[in-house]
Amino acid sequence: MSTLGLSLNSAGAAPFSAGPMAQALLDMLGRAERALEIDPRQARVFLGQASRLLEPAADSAQARDAGLAPWQERKVLRHIGDHLDRSISNHELAEVVGLSISHFSRRFKASFGIPPRDYLIRSRVERAKTLMLDPDASLCQIALDCGFCDQAHLSRLFQAVAGVTPSRWRRQHINAAAA
Repeated sequence: MSTLGLSLNSAGAAPFSAGPMAQALLDMLGRAERALEIDPRQARVFLGQASRLLEPAADSAQARDAGLAPWQERKVLRHIGDHLDRSISNHELAEVVGLSISHFSRRFKASFGIPPRDYLIRSRVERAKTLMLDPDASLCQIALDCGFCDQAHLSRLFQAVAGVTPSRWRRQHINAAAA
């Protein structure tokens, strides 16, 4: 057909039913092929148009790997902060920003570097640290106020995140504040 050897209807190929975008792309490539020998500049214009048709597909592939939009990050973090004292599921967080659970989890991890569950645990531990600075507050009540099931749950996860038990952390920080 031309010097490119571009054949839109290959011999022996099964008929192809394309959508409107694919049909437009095939049309532009056909025009570029016909114009190549007569007007190379016009052929480049048609190839540029065909290329721009493919850009949204490339952008959507990059968007899959991108994190949450800034407004989604703010909305999720506000929801976590407001409801830290109770159980928060990934499903609930995904609904806050209108995404499926798997899509939300993937984007959340891309934004914050850790899965939503780990972020939630770290947030609870940070809130517990703040509450533990009050020497009169019981660890059992702090655990419940931070969304942990009980004091043992707080202790286990606190030690995993902070590297020390809650009571040791409390002693170290209350003594440091008093000195």
